[in-house]
Amino acid sequence: MKLADALGMRGDDVVAIVGGGGKSTAMFRLAREMVERGGRAITTTTTRIFGAQIALSPAHIPAAQATRESVLAALAAHGQVLVIGATNPGDGKAEGISVDLFARLRAWCPDACILNEADGSRMRPFKAPAGHEPVIPAETTLVVPVVGADVFGQPLHDDHVHRPELVSKLCGALLGTPITPEIVARVLAHPEGGRKGTPPAARVIALINKVESLPDRSPAQETARLLLRDRSIRAVLLTHLRGADPVLEVLER
Repeated sequence: MKLADALGMRGDDVVAIVGGGGKSTAMFRLAREMVERGGRAITTTTTRIFGAQIALSPAHIPAAQATRESVLAALAAHGQVLVIGATNPGDGKAEGISVDLFARLRAWCPDACILNEADGSRMRPFKAPAGHEPVIPAETTLVVPVVGADVFGQPLHDDHVHRPELVSKLCGALLGTPITPEIVARVLAHPEGGRKGTPPAARVIALINKVESLPDRSPAQETARLLLRDRSIRAVLLTHLRGADPVLEVLER
């Protein structure tokens, strides 16, 4: 199954991808799949993005040069385009775009899918959001909280978790505690965790990535069962986003 199909993606969906453990991979994979369907996709970020990730897009436009004409021309040529803020020449990272530009992208391309990496995780597979994040525009129709399955069994520590003290606060587990399905599910389902900033009408589908790294799927499956107790979470996908078949299992209520 394609990732876009498992998420029930529509051609004009506006998607916010949050958390850790594969956000950029999910975003660019979805862009490719939407183009393969015959649609168009705009990828962007309201946080920051690495230079290596920028290279995953066939074309990119700096925010200062983003106009209706430049975006439509890139979409006509490639089917997808990445729109980013200013790039730091020192580390190659690009800033995110403003919510104002995000709204203009939606107005310029009402029938395109917009995919937004809405927070950062410093390459950790699990996180809790700080006060200033995620930045989820009001136009968002689908929120996808992501966690990497390689965090199961690891200690609640900054070696494996971005902002472990905030994870501890949300789930009640002490720092250093081995990370369990219960801890992950509490944080992903929490209104100040994985669901933070979700517009009232947006659907939420959680994604547990790197499931292929587990000796067996039971921790991921248990996390999914716990997540589905929350009525706001429509489904949970178990994935191997870098694999030829990215969706390993779909769990629904």
